[in-house]
Amino acid sequence: MSSTTLAPPRSAVLRAAGLRHRPALLTLLAVMGVISLLLLLHGWYLHVGLDRTGAASCDPATEACLTKYKQFTRQYAGNLLYLETVVYVLGGVFGVFLGGPLLAREFEHGTVRFAWTQGAGRTRWTAGGLVVGGAVLAVVAALFGLLLRWWNEPLAIRAGAFNPDLFALTPPVMVGRVLVAFGVAALAGAVLRRTVIAVGIGLAASVALPFLAQAVRSHYMTPLEMPTHTLAPMALDDSWVLSVWFSDPAGNRISADDFYRLGDSGAQWQAMLRDGGYTAHQVYQPANRFWPFQWIEFGWTTLLAVVLCAAAVWWVRRRAV
Repeated sequence: MSSTTLAPPRSAVLRAAGLRHRPALLTLLAVMGVISLLLLLHGWYLHVGLDRTGAASCDPATEACLTKYKQFTRQYAGNLLYLETVVYVLGGVFGVFLGGPLLAREFEHGTVRFAWTQGAGRTRWTAGGLVVGGAVLAVVAALFGLLLRWWNEPLAIRAGAFNPDLFALTPPVMVGRVLVAFGVAALAGAVLRRTVIAVGIGLAASVALPFLAQAVRSHYMTPLEMPTHTLAPMALDDSWVLSVWFSDPAGNRISADDFYRLGDSGAQWQAMLRDGGYTAHQVYQPANRFWPFQWIEFGWTTLLAVVLCAAAVWWVRRRAV
């Protein structure tokens, strides 16, 4: 009488994957918890300082408000930009340090052959680990992004929501970025079977991705154009000004360099725009496109992460021996 080995159900595979990677997941949650607590305390300090200096309630377009904001920066936020750089890097780092060892460590320790003989098979075993790790990362990254958005509110008052650093720390984009780093590191681990190398490749991808996203972000939707007769910045409404060009009184387009050569001071340039018939044309993305841009970027980065993870599963199934 012959017997066949039944494959365990998906829920069993996912539970096994969770148990297998529990130390890494618990470490991730513990480290993120400590960092989140520090950010909560520092964020409270920044928001209190913003209220005390009056920069939170004034009109950001006025000179008096700018003075108050400078006072806030001097007294409370002197190292904010340095902290932002550290936090900016952290998101991708967590995805890398979870994804890098996920498959590479099992190859290094030789445990894959034992795991593949337990009924689930190499495909389901690999996919289970990626699903569990990716799901935990997505939830943690989303919550971390919410905290970072609140923590960054004092900086966003002057920098604007489309500022590249602030944009990348908002939950949808943060989730996509972390998952791409996770997918790159996992795929590198499956192919190269070396944890350190996989982590290094993932870190490089995590650093490069924001620059790639920034290069293509302005093309998510067709920019708008607005003629204006002042050199004053666009109203501080979080719009993203991409470029500015000028036209002369006859309506002919001239370059910015040609326009500025016609005068030698801000007062002269303003007078040319106000009374001389010249027009500045601002090409921009309006503020109300912030969240559509967030979800567009979340969409293509998450799709990229899924493709990377699928490639890792394919490699383990077809190429790994």
